[in-house]
Amino acid sequence: MAKVSTDFSSHNFTDNGLCVKANSISDGLTDNPDFASLATVATQIRSESNALLDLLTKMNSGNKQLTVQKRNARAALENTLHTVAYKVQDLSGGDESKILSTGFDVIQKPSPVGLLDQPINVQVKQGKISGSLELSWDVVDHAHSYEVRCTKNPKTTESVYQITTTTKSKAVVSGLDLGQTFSLQVAGVGSDPRRVWSVEVVSCYVS
Repeated sequence: MAKVSTDFSSHNFTDNGLCVKANSISDGLTDNPDFASLATVATQIRSESNALLDLLTKMNSGNKQLTVQKRNARAALENTLHTVAYKVQDLSGGDESKILSTGFDVIQKPSPVGLLDQPINVQVKQGKISGSLELSWDVVDHAHSYEVRCTKNPKTTESVYQITTTTKSKAVVSGLDLGQTFSLQVAGVGSDPRRVWSVEVVSCYVS
């Protein structure tokens, strides 16, 4: 089900941009058979948009009172659009084509990212604490966390991995046997459950 965008703040629209959007919505609601009950509010939107535009043309005078009036006019228009957006949502039943016919925008669903890239530039060095290794790697786009797997080197069919999870592109693996080398790999974690492990890196002897 499509969702109507209800954000008309200055982050999304300049003053002039909001007026253009409001007029588009007013046009879209006028004589729209799917939203006949909103015909009156279409006129209100146009009126509030024109009031804001009129104040914008007078702003060059630098009058502080006009600045306050402009701010209030924008707030009134934003509030009206916000209220009407929810009515459009209800009347449309979430039908995207009906929503777009009003001039309102729909919230775009994020497309699935899929399989993440393989981590690169994995670096391993002795940790500050005895029996630990410090790793770092380049950030993987769209990864919300990372997994580091570590096992004694050389690997065998019976090797057991120690898994460390981190939200940063670095990690510390601790509790390792001294005088032993380890095989380490890193994978980004995203929406896809599959893991793309980095090229295997063999550590120096842990001290």
